[in-house]
Amino acid sequence: MARLISRKALNSVVAHLEGVRVEVHHEAKEVGRVAEGRLAGHRKTGEHEVTVSQGEVDSFVNLEGEHPESVEFGHWVKGKYENPEKPKFVPGLYIITGAADLDATPKQGPRRR
Repeated sequence: MARLISRKALNSVVAHLEGVRVEVHHEAKEVGRVAEGRLAGHRKTGEHEVTVSQGEVDSFVNLEGEHPESVEFGHWVKGKYENPEKPKFVPGLYIITGAADLDATPKQGPRRR
């Protein structure tokens, strides 16, 4: 009789297969290549870079530099350019999100903290 295993256990077995790890890393490198192209159109001084790293199971595409989350997802203008009378939101560039062909539609509009 066949033995049933949980979805979590099956996912763990499949994720650790060498062929799966290789394909996941290959896909991450491709997303990284596309992300580098998307970033190149916005780079002023090379302050940010796209890197690809591989863990034990997963591979990761990273945007590295100062405040990468603000570049990816957007931010409110702060500091010397801030105008309290008229707050301004700078939309994100969605470098990695777009390269991975993920949905970049915000679930809500920007909110002021």
